[in-house]
Amino acid sequence: MKKGYVYAMMAAVAAMTVSGCSSSSSAPASTAAESKTEAAASSESGTTAADTSDVKAAVDTIKFGLVAPLSGDNGAYGTKQEKGYELAMEEINAAGGVLGAKLELETYDDGGDASTAANGAQKFADDDSILAIGGSCLTSCTAAMLPITGDAEMPQLVVSSSAKSLTGISDYFFRMAVQDAAVGPQIANQFTKMGKTKAVTLYCNNDYGSGLKDSFNAQFEANGGQVLDSVPYQATDQDFAAILTTVKSLDPDCIALCGTTTDGALIIKQARQMGIEAPIMGQPGLYSQNVIDIAGDASEGLLCSGVFVAAGADEKGQEFVTKYGEKYSGEVPDGFAALAYDQMYVLATYRAHREDRRPAADAAERAMKENGGELTRQTLAEALKATEYEGVTGTVTFDDNGDWVRDYLTLTVKDGKYVLYEE
Repeated sequence: MKKGYVYAMMAAVAAMTVSGCSSSSSAPASTAAESKTEAAASSESGTTAADTSDVKAAVDTIKFGLVAPLSGDNGAYGTKQEKGYELAMEEINAAGGVLGAKLELETYDDGGDASTAANGAQKFADDDSILAIGGSCLTSCTAAMLPITGDAEMPQLVVSSSAKSLTGISDYFFRMAVQDAAVGPQIANQFTKMGKTKAVTLYCNNDYGSGLKDSFNAQFEANGGQVLDSVPYQATDQDFAAILTTVKSLDPDCIALCGTTTDGALIIKQARQMGIEAPIMGQPGLYSQNVIDIAGDASEGLLCSGVFVAAGADEKGQEFVTKYGEKYSGEVPDGFAALAYDQMYVLATYRAHREDRRPAADAAERAMKENGGELTRQTLAEALKATEYEGVTGTVTFDDNGDWVRDYLTLTVKDGKYVLYEE
């Protein structure tokens, strides 16, 4: 892709007033790992040529930045991401760091505002000690940051920002997140499996909500279902009586909810109060304790897409859940926390996490071994492209667009907790 075209796309996306959000059992990974470079492939002994020398880091610290909503309506996304990063960094540092270098994190609260996110990206881009940026959680914020991180040749990694418009937009953009283009069909296919044929789509009137709505509607109709209506709302709305009156009059047998945590929870609560009983399914952003806290008993039976669920996690996932709860006063990690935890290991090292680590996954460590202990933004980006990491959220690889392509889980709320949905 030509650079001029890429930045034209960035500018167009950054101008949008949109925001999009995304979120154990490990789901199957894509076959993208098969196309990784020879340098990244593990040998039969589990080592690469880069592992043959005893290289030490040329610096004492490796610094990453996080730009995310740490306050405001979307603060739950950013704070969970920060906690996932912190836990992973604490483990890595306790095990000796990355070739002796300790990890540090600097944060910048974008408050869910695109211009503020751009300011945060510029602050970190101008600081040569910051090697990569995590965030933001929202499509509009991420889009505003990308021209800045692209110009700085700085890796930018997200655990959300799921809009199709960001696909392939920069060589330095890595997305460990569900994709709207895949989530919409997943919701449609789940309803079809349940025998549902008449849907109403409720969507937040922005790029994220519109994109998810379009992908759901197309797949549901392709499955032979009928979309009775697609009803927009504003992310700042609090009272949904008017649109829910429309929904009730249409009498759908399922509802696709294309929104975010707070607005989604309010819609769920008010829908049940109005006697709307059709099953509701939405995106990974609905996997949040905040949804249960706001919607209360109305959240029971809610369906959502995801990549991780604490209840019933495998051994690796349960170890993470336990450590997270111990560090954060009994909190249960959601998909954002789990993805961030894995993402920090992808950025840094396997060393503290697995005895049978595969060197192809530890980007910072491998890049330093290949460059005499030195680490730059550019060498880190190249190492990230060859990632193959077995984490608590599944096998992480990136395709040629920097996207994590994988299958997703279907979660539900049962007895006040998120669990895997069982047919």
